[in-house]
Amino acid sequence: MLILFLFLTGCNKQQTNTDQPQQQQNQEQTPLPQAQGQEQPIVQKFSMEEIAKHNSKEDCWLLISGKVYNVTNNIGVHPGGAAILEGCGKDATTLFETRPMGSGTPHSEKARGYLANTYMGDLQQ
Repeated sequence: MLILFLFLTGCNKQQTNTDQPQQQQNQEQTPLPQAQGQEQPIVQKFSMEEIAKHNSKEDCWLLISGKVYNVTNNIGVHPGGAAILEGCGKDATTLFETRPMGSGTPHSEKARGYLANTYMGDLQQ
């Protein structure tokens, strides 16, 4: 009888231990709610004059749909080669959306994902 009691008690402890990591895992995956009144991150603003200064292979910023991107590190790996240089220091929205030196189609969602990683701020209005 004592053996049965110890066996059942041990099973319950094992069950509890098995459940605990699952509960911790669920807690880690659940995002914490934002505190009320918490300020939104400040978005840096750039003038067109500032963007125009970054117009070379060594320092290339693009303005696309009102957003500023520093794509300097992407130039060497750009599938369209030097075509990316056409937009350095300029509003490159049309170039990005039409790829006139390439397929003539908008960039893919994958390309837009890469672009998101280079975001610096917005155009100053």
